[in-house]
Amino acid sequence: MQLCHGGKTLDKKITELVTAHENLSFAVAWASTDTMAFNTIYENREKISKAVIGTHFYQTHPDVIDKFINSEKCHFVLQPDGVFHPKVFLFWSQNSWDLLIGSANLTKGALTTNTELLVHINSSDSTKEFRDEVEHTISSFWEQGSVVTRQEAQNYRNLWNTQKNYLVRVSGNYNNESDTNKVKSPLLSDIMTKSWSDLFTAIKNDPYPNGFQNRCGLLKLSKQTFETKKIFSYMSKDERLVISGLPNQLYPEAGWFGSMRGSGSFFQAINQNNQQISDALDEIPLEGAVTIDHYNAYIQKFEIAYERTGIATATRLLALKRPDIFICVDGKNKKNLCKDFGISQSKINYDTYWKEIICRIMDSVWWNSPKPTNEIEQQAWNGRVAMLDVLFYD
Repeated sequence: MQLCHGGKTLDKKITELVTAHENLSFAVAWASTDTMAFNTIYENREKISKAVIGTHFYQTHPDVIDKFINSEKCHFVLQPDGVFHPKVFLFWSQNSWDLLIGSANLTKGALTTNTELLVHINSSDSTKEFRDEVEHTISSFWEQGSVVTRQEAQNYRNLWNTQKNYLVRVSGNYNNESDTNKVKSPLLSDIMTKSWSDLFTAIKNDPYPNGFQNRCGLLKLSKQTFETKKIFSYMSKDERLVISGLPNQLYPEAGWFGSMRGSGSFFQAINQNNQQISDALDEIPLEGAVTIDHYNAYIQKFEIAYERTGIATATRLLALKRPDIFICVDGKNKKNLCKDFGISQSKINYDTYWKEIICRIMDSVWWNSPKPTNEIEQQAWNGRVAMLDVLFYD
């Protein structure tokens, strides 16, 4: 009897035991493909006596189910009463047997990076009666499952596809980072875990004199302008300059939420009323949900309109049109924002802006809180994402 840890050691051990024995049965809560152990089990599937795999929380990869469609040997628990959660592997031949039982599922995580611990028991450690009891228990688990049809497998995949982005985000891995050691848990983010009450207090305590009032005033002016003029190109030159964070004769404090004063080419484009920039902004709805498709359409047109790629200019316009969704990321706030979210500054671009920043924000406690009833709080609430600039500004 010995302890066995997870990761590649476990991957190798399962592979060796499958190869060494004539039969195997196992019961796991979840499974995924792309491991040496799973591939070896599938290649030797004629050795399977009974296998049962759970699907709770959509943690089992649909490719696993596809490989065992209509298999009498491998059942799946699709509608468990409670969470189906065993992790047991039994291997046997005529004169010997091995058992692995502990914390590890048959998943890529368990067989690569997870912290797992199992007990390895073999025929020298215990009795045939004990082995038979384990086999009987796995058989009882197998009875709880059922053969999966092709239609059921497709149904599961459809549901899994709707859940996979959420499952990745719960882990903190918003950009499918291959090196999970670089992923920062949302629990460690000061901003993501704040309540609305705490966030509002922090926003209202802007360290700059009249900062909160000036920010609210700018967002109010921008909202009124978009509601009245609808189209960016229909606005007056000064209105466009205000929204773009550039010097103007209408609102001297336009630099809040990211001043673009230093960008001469951007000033020229706004001053000349570049129609393509206006067309790009038209892709973002003034009310209601904003999706990644809206954002991608905006970026595609913005890149055509303004050849000098820069996340600051693109996100400044977004933040002023929809401050409840977007934040302007510029040289003044990027360092602290990336530090809190656990993002590399060098990796912030048009693609990662949505995945790494906006998706995190949309999962934040305060972003999903009910809209406040207090009038002053509502001003901040309506611009709650853009207002993060108060906290990140350095």
